[in-house]
Amino acid sequence: MQKKQAELRAYYDNFPDIEEITNQKAPNIQKAEAFTQSILSELPSGNVTQRDTACHVLFHLLGNEKQDCLFFDSRQGVSLNDASGNLVDLSFQDRPFVLKVSDIDGLGNQKFKKDAQYDMKLIKTLDRVIQQNQADPIIDDLLERLSKAHHIDKKKITFKIVYCGSFCVVYTVTDLATNVIRTLTGIESKLRNQFKQFVAAKIHPLLYRPSFDISHFDERGNKTFTAHITTFEVGPFGRTKNYTQPGGWTRYGLKVLGKYKSDEWLKPFGHPGNWYRAYHGTGNATADDFGSSGAAFHKQFAPVDAAASIFEKGFRPARVNHYGDGVYCSPNPTFPEKSFIREIELDTKQGKKTFKCMLMVAVNPDGVKFATNDIWVVKSPDNIRTYGILIKEA
Repeated sequence: MQKKQAELRAYYDNFPDIEEITNQKAPNIQKAEAFTQSILSELPSGNVTQRDTACHVLFHLLGNEKQDCLFFDSRQGVSLNDASGNLVDLSFQDRPFVLKVSDIDGLGNQKFKKDAQYDMKLIKTLDRVIQQNQADPIIDDLLERLSKAHHIDKKKITFKIVYCGSFCVVYTVTDLATNVIRTLTGIESKLRNQFKQFVAAKIHPLLYRPSFDISHFDERGNKTFTAHITTFEVGPFGRTKNYTQPGGWTRYGLKVLGKYKSDEWLKPFGHPGNWYRAYHGTGNATADDFGSSGAAFHKQFAPVDAAASIFEKGFRPARVNHYGDGVYCSPNPTFPEKSFIREIELDTKQGKKTFKCMLMVAVNPDGVKFATNDIWVVKSPDNIRTYGILIKEA
């Protein structure tokens, strides 16, 4: 259980503070806005191998007229959360909040011992209560206070999990419409008023105005693949899977080496510790694409441009996926390209051009279900990592 708690802390504690990203007067936000404008003020070259074109494509995929994404360069002293590592999380309808308090003494009108062993037992008990949807005075009190802070009906709040590291509760708000997102400004002070033990309030990096550090593009991972299709075997001995390179695409590498405990999931290529290689689409899918128009469907290849629809329409309650919940990806680069990639038209220095974009991902061999030869399902976001952004001219 301690290992799982450490994994939860590593994932959720990296979410940005709400105040950090909603304070439009903050120096980092203002610098990022100016930097973003400097990129967008000039027409892109139209060459997929040049980064200005990639930035314009990403901006149009992630933003809309109501909600823009931000670019920044940490090498210039700007410190914001980089959302590039969370791109595949767009497949999940839940974009959670995280409330961190120093302790829960007094919640539910109860007193608690203050020792690590007792805390772990309490975390385990509350997790079971949440998973089994049981009544509990602590959970009920948390729900009441959160609904007051967000000014929403308690039925709109869903608890996902609790974890230690102080005391942290992860929750979502269903049907989070645009006007609710805009009221996130000031939510930290409202949470402070409700919780005297308040430590921090965090938010999923893709929920509100995602920001991207262009210094996290890694030239070592950049590559333009020829039209000739090349395949390799990747993965553990006796369990390898085909890695088919994306012929005709240009890859922009992301700085992921050194980010995790070991680099063997990606490098050296051919190591038995390598994770499988796959592709994640950036366009909308429907049930018809899977030959089942009457089936409940949940956008199997959830798009990068889903961020725009989230900001416009909010989240809808999750439906049952055709092959189960999780991130859908494919080992076949031509499969998502057929129906699951959105095309972006840009004015460039070479005239109007249309581009396609998809993500290059690595998948944990121990955390993937092979639904079909072309469709893989990864239940946990911990088991899929984006290491490249693929762009090509349509």
